[in-house]
Amino acid sequence: MYHLSFAGQNLFLGTLLEVLAVFRTDSRLSSVESSDVVLLHGGQPVDVTRYNGSMTVRRPGTARDVFLSMVDEIDGAYFRPNGVMQAAWQIRRSHWKLLYDAFDLTSSPRLIFSSDQIDAASDGRGNLGLHELLQAECERRFGFRYAGPEYGRTRDRNGRHEVHVAYALAEGFPVPEAVLAEYRELPEKLSTDMAWGQVLLSVPELRGAMSPDKVRVLASIMSREKGGITSQNAALLAMVMRLAPNRPTYVEVDDLLWRHGLAEPYSLPERYASPQPLGRPVSKFAEVYRSRMADHRRDKAVMQLRKERAEERISQRHFDQRMQIAQLEHGRETFAFGNEISEAIDSGDLQFLLDLLDCPDERNRVSKQTVREVFGVKLLGVRAAARRRAIFALAGFGEAFQSEWDAAGTREARELLVRTHAARMPAGMHPAVYAQSPVAHHV
Repeated sequence: MYHLSFAGQNLFLGTLLEVLAVFRTDSRLSSVESSDVVLLHGGQPVDVTRYNGSMTVRRPGTARDVFLSMVDEIDGAYFRPNGVMQAAWQIRRSHWKLLYDAFDLTSSPRLIFSSDQIDAASDGRGNLGLHELLQAECERRFGFRYAGPEYGRTRDRNGRHEVHVAYALAEGFPVPEAVLAEYRELPEKLSTDMAWGQVLLSVPELRGAMSPDKVRVLASIMSREKGGITSQNAALLAMVMRLAPNRPTYVEVDDLLWRHGLAEPYSLPERYASPQPLGRPVSKFAEVYRSRMADHRRDKAVMQLRKERAEERISQRHFDQRMQIAQLEHGRETFAFGNEISEAIDSGDLQFLLDLLDCPDERNRVSKQTVREVFGVKLLGVRAAARRRAIFALAGFGEAFQSEWDAAGTREARELLVRTHAARMPAGMHPAVYAQSPVAHHV
C-alpha cells in the first residue's frame, strides 16, 4: 500500500502505477514542489522528483527489477488476487488500464528510471527491451499479450476493457457491481462501436436475453426511436428478437421491429413542411423541360429504390419514406434550369449550349429530348459531327460561322464572332429560324 500526501491531501493507493496515474492526472500537483510531496510504501519513503516537468519517482535496483515490481503489484492486487486469474470483465476498468499504462511506460523509460539505471540496462543502442519483456510477462502470467485476451464466443482478441464487459453482459455473466459502477460514473459515454454495451449497462433485463450480434443491431436501431430501450420494453424486444437470424443485418432487424409495431415510420425532412417556389416558365421549352426532368428524376429514384429494396439494402420503412420523398420532389421541380437553357437558345449562347448538349447520348438526355420535342432538332442517335452542326443551327449559326468558330484559337476571338453575327440578325427573329435563312449561311 502506498500513502501519498501533498497540499493537505492524503491518498492510499494499492500500486505504484496508480501513484503515477495520480501524478499524471491530478491538476492539483502542477503547482506543488516535489519536495512537498510525501510518498510512503510500507512505511518507507519513496523518492519523488520531477522529470521534464512531470512528477514521478525514482526507486533503487535495476530497471528490469523495478519494472517487474510494478507488474507484480497489479498482478497480485487485481489480475490474480489470491493466485486466481480474473477475466477482464471481473477487473475494474481503472485497474485494467494500469496494465496498459505499463505498456506506455516502456516507450518513456526516463520517466521512471535514472540515467544510471538506463545505461546499465541498455543494449548499447538505447534499447531496454521493456516492451518485449512486458509482452512475455503478460503471456506467461495472464495468457495474453498487448492485443488482449479473447472475448465472447469468437477467437478475436481485444485490449479494450469495455469490449469484454459488453460481451460478458450480453452472455449474462455475473459482472461485479464494482466494475459496473465505474462505467456508470464515467463522464462520457462509450465509443460509438460499443454503444450497445451502454444499453446492457442501463437495462439489466436485456442481459443474457440475446446474442451480442443481435444486441448490437437492436441497440443501433432503437437509439433512433423515441424512448429507446428501457426496462419496460426489454422483455418484448427480447421476445421479438428471437425471430431474428443469429447474425442479423440492420435491415432484417429494422423490418422485424416495423412488422411488430416496435418502430415508428420515418418522418419527412422539415423542408417538405412548406411549398417549394417553382417560378414561371419563360417559354414552351422551359415548361416541357421541367415536366420531363421531374419525371426523369422521380422514375430514376423509384427504380433505384426498388433495386435497393429487392437486394435488402434498405428497410421497408426507409423505402417508404424515400418513395414518398421521390413523389414530393417531382412536384417541387422548378423552372430555373429550363429557363436558363431557353434563354441560352434565344440569346445564341453557343458556349453554354455546346457544354450542355455536345456530349454522348447517355449525358443530358432530358435536355436533348426536349430540344427534339420543341424545336424538332435531333440530338440523340446521331453522329457527333451531325449533333454539333445541329447545336450551332439551334443557336442561330450557319456552317460558315461554325468553321470560323472551330478555327478560332481564343475565347476572345469566338466572342467577337458571336457579336458580329448577332448584329446582322433581324430583330425579333428566333435564332433557329435565322439559321435557316440565306443571310445566315453567308455570315
